[in-house]
Amino acid sequence: MSEKRFPSPVRVKSPSSSFIVSTAWEAVEYLKRWPAKRGREYRIALQHCLDAMDGLRSPRAAQVSFAMAARTAGLLL
Repeated sequence: MSEKRFPSPVRVKSPSSSFIVSTAWEAVEYLKRWPAKRGREYRIALQHCLDAMDGLRSPRAAQVSFAMAARTAGLLL
């Protein structure tokens, strides 16, 4: 699996700090520690980011899904 860079980074927050997520791999690592409810958008974002890492989906699609999950959970900065 190679690093799949997002077209533009996504800034998200956690209980004690904020993060800039720039790749599908970083998004998956953040999703593993997701500090909010893991609903439908979370599951879609996780699958899209894993697919992007495997070359089955574009980094742009993964970024959009990740940002939507973060926005829905109130984690987008």
